[in-house]
Amino acid sequence: MKKNVIVTCANGKIGDFVVDHWLKSLKDNVNLKNIDIVVIDYGLTNSQKNKLKKEKVIIFEGIKKYHIVNKRFFDLGRYLSENSYDQVLFIDGGDTIFQEDISHLFNQDKKIFRVVPLGMEVLFFQWFLLNNFEEGIKNKIWQVVKNKPVINAGVIFGPSDKFIILTDLMKKLIKNKNSFGPDQIILNYYLYKNKNFKLINNKYNFMMATEEKGFLVKKGIFYKPTGEKIAIVHNAGQMDITRPIKNFGYGRDFNQIKHLIYNLKKTQYKILGAYKKIFSD
Repeated sequence: MKKNVIVTCANGKIGDFVVDHWLKSLKDNVNLKNIDIVVIDYGLTNSQKNKLKKEKVIIFEGIKKYHIVNKRFFDLGRYLSENSYDQVLFIDGGDTIFQEDISHLFNQDKKIFRVVPLGMEVLFFQWFLLNNFEEGIKNKIWQVVKNKPVINAGVIFGPSDKFIILTDLMKKLIKNKNSFGPDQIILNYYLYKNKNFKLINNKYNFMMATEEKGFLVKKGIFYKPTGEKIAIVHNAGQMDITRPIKNFGYGRDFNQIKHLIYNLKKTQYKILGAYKKIFSD
């Protein structure tokens, strides 16, 4: 039986978080039988690497050039091409924690991707299509993704062979590889064009910043408003200042809501959603 693999990436800045929170929460909550853990290295310190190796984590050296959001996919494709796996979870390392087991998702819908869309409109496609692609490619992508929900690239389950195809497409189509955002554009283009994905429960990639119905935090643990515990918490945001949770981490002493930032972002996204509706009608 082929193994499955969980892959993330890290540099020295987020390495301590990956060791002390991401990895700890993963090991505490997820059945890791027949699952490898891989961290793509973009400048981890020796201390961080030694701690990961002690936990039996595989460290894979990443390339030096390009923006990390793009090269992480390039390096993922390279790693998967060199190693034989069945299913893959590719996940952000610096802003996610695990609160429940997710290993059963490796055994469901194994021939397609399993992903979660953003909860609220952020005009992502319009913004990140602007300067990151050749004009002809840009128009081709737009015809596929326009008026579609934005699928988030921070948590992706899928078969290894299709991940390799996806990462090759990213290398081919992204013109500005030093820019934030085009990776997610190609993910959406590939999935919508080929119709090879399933939307799964947002508890497996719960992005507080774009979640319209809100959430609860009790003793450091995240819940939906219904009281259901969230499996993968994603404190998403391009910059730390815009992320809705401060002191984000795994444990009862962490996770305070930045109420002003959170409410401002919700208002902004509601306005963007209304704007899009008006101008798309």
